[in-house]
Amino acid sequence: MLRRLGDASYGLLSVTWELGGYFGLFDLGLRSAINYYVSRAAASGGLPDLRTVVRNAFWLLASITSVCLLLSWPAAVLIAGFIRRGDLDQATVRAILWLGILVFSLNLTGSLAGAVLAGLRRFDWIAFTTISGTLLTGLLIFATLRAGMGIMAVAFAQATGTILPWVAQQFLLSRWRLTSGLWPPRLDSRLVSQLTSYGGANLAMRISEVLAFQSEQIIIVQALGPAAVARYHIGRYLAQHSRSFLNSLSMVLAPYFTMFSAKQDDQALRDLFLRANRWICALSALLLTGVLFLGKDFLILWVGPSYTTGEWWSRSHIVLTFFACAVGIRSLVAVPYQFLLGTRRLRLVTLILALEAIFVAAGSAVAVRWKGIVAVAIVKLVSSIFIHAAVLVPYTLRHLHIRLSEYLRLSLLPALLVAAATAAAASLTRLWLPVDNWPALILAAFLSSAAASAVFLLLSTAEDREFLLRKLRTPLG
Repeated sequence: MLRRLGDASYGLLSVTWELGGYFGLFDLGLRSAINYYVSRAAASGGLPDLRTVVRNAFWLLASITSVCLLLSWPAAVLIAGFIRRGDLDQATVRAILWLGILVFSLNLTGSLAGAVLAGLRRFDWIAFTTISGTLLTGLLIFATLRAGMGIMAVAFAQATGTILPWVAQQFLLSRWRLTSGLWPPRLDSRLVSQLTSYGGANLAMRISEVLAFQSEQIIIVQALGPAAVARYHIGRYLAQHSRSFLNSLSMVLAPYFTMFSAKQDDQALRDLFLRANRWICALSALLLTGVLFLGKDFLILWVGPSYTTGEWWSRSHIVLTFFACAVGIRSLVAVPYQFLLGTRRLRLVTLILALEAIFVAAGSAVAVRWKGIVAVAIVKLVSSIFIHAAVLVPYTLRHLHIRLSEYLRLSLLPALLVAAATAAAASLTRLWLPVDNWPALILAAFLSSAAASAVFLLLSTAEDREFLLRKLRTPLG
């Protein structure tokens, strides 16, 4: 996309799809509330209770979607007038933005099925439909670019690939007879109140997350233009995908925490927390240490050396370094965050996320004009350390009655040793073999991952190894 469309068009598409994080807020936090109440209904109720949750959630989200569709064109016109277009014409910018907003509006209701599946802990079907949709999106974009089509065709390909997983997930709910009671519309006032109460707290957290991790491209495009957005996006690419991957893994934990909390099984809560935290932290150490040591080589092979040269404060690989460190620190709170969501302890986490959002938004607006895109990544790192991790981890340990020494021994020590093994293997490989082609980079990544995995297996418990073997046999089971 970058080579075929150019910096400005790629930057516009990046900004447009970044807006999805903002429009996702219009669900008013209901999708997380659906996850929570579906999980509780599955643990303590039956099919009628599940249908009631689905029916009320559907009509609430459908109403919001209708309003957003009506406002989509005015919103596109307004946003198009705000950003710097570069060499793109006004009509193209408006059309791309409008298409994106239409998809985001439909997503408010379309993603209901995914929230229900998550509450039912059917992550196998979520994984299958999401992976299929991602692969199809990539194939469609590849086909449009090979055919010489422009930015509008690429945007349509992205939109099509985004919509198809919703259709497949909705079909599953229909087969399981969870959507048979949608018509006529009937709302349960008590359940609506519960959904909106949980959703309100989640909405505040989501707004804070968007400001902390999805506002910077808007700030950069307004201050420096779409070409700077491209350099920043290229820089954070690997670390951002690592963050998304870790979030995708950790988000499956909330329904399990909800189930054990509903059963008042405190020992199961502690065991799940310690084991899941050990795995997430170790995986984060493997991924992000690899990104730090091999990321620059990847960028040079992927988009060329121009993104790693020039002024220090505008180099993509420097952005990658600070962004990857920020994601690594935030991985420490991935499991605590899901515990707090799953047990409905929302007050402190909402406050912390709000404080972080204010700091990141204000700090990024100043930093980008002071030093450029690298300074924005540094702001992200500072907030992750001093605002996020320093508060939520101790708070969670206190609620679970886990000693700090136990947490350090069972969660952080394995992660630190995995990081050391990854760094050593990557460094030695780069000394023996110049990483200046794709086979060499793949070999370096493989050897680093193998060394880290071996260290983790040596440190793991029998339960860890049994779980790993089971997942290798049935990955989606």
